[in-house]
Amino acid sequence: MIGSQKALLTLIDSDDFLETVNELIKETGAKVTSEDVWKPKGMKDKSEATLSTFMRDFCHKPKLGKRIFKWWTEYGPVSPNWDLLSTCTINGEKGLLLVEAKAHKDELDRSGKNLKKDANDKSKVNHDKIAEAIRQANTAINKQIDGVCISRDKCYQLSNRVAHAWWLANQGIPVMLLYLGCLKCKDMVNGRRVLFETDKEWQRTFTNHAKLVGVDKLVGEKVDCGKSNFITICKGLETK
Repeated sequence: MIGSQKALLTLIDSDDFLETVNELIKETGAKVTSEDVWKPKGMKDKSEATLSTFMRDFCHKPKLGKRIFKWWTEYGPVSPNWDLLSTCTINGEKGLLLVEAKAHKDELDRSGKNLKKDANDKSKVNHDKIAEAIRQANTAINKQIDGVCISRDKCYQLSNRVAHAWWLANQGIPVMLLYLGCLKCKDMVNGRRVLFETDKEWQRTFTNHAKLVGVDKLVGEKVDCGKSNFITICKGLETK
């Protein structure tokens, strides 16, 4: 275990976890307290969660968990895992904090979702359904912020994160989507990786990546999804 996973788990186990997280997200009106629940829980429980399982097991919303699963896919456990999911309060309302952590430039993947040449019919159905889910989110977001072009076939990881944030907000759950740059992760040094040394470097790298699908337009902007909203922010953090 190295890089962003180790950095994030170390942060979760730290005595100042809540203080640090709240400092990162305070500009959005979001706050995490000791009464909230999060996954993973630290080094002793490193397992990540999908939104469908988190909604079922930690938010006591099994029906919503089933709906988000069916919106995204039809067969099998192919929903994305998240680096960190937490309940929180956003401007006085119960919401969700979604965190995607990166430690070096290559972790910002430009590729689309792969479909194997010998994929079975169920995999093909899932592939098409995911494309439609992201298109649905993209169409809705563009009604407010023009130029966003999230897609199954380009920057899939970033695209699916934004799409899920939109879906939750569209169901009435406010969302704080945090892209976290883990700075100075020396355990990732191998002579080829470009690490993030400063917050400025991380911000610049993320912005350039986000521009590929227009997500740079969303950073710092509250997107009204009807029943609620989501906001995307990008922050760098040097962990111990």
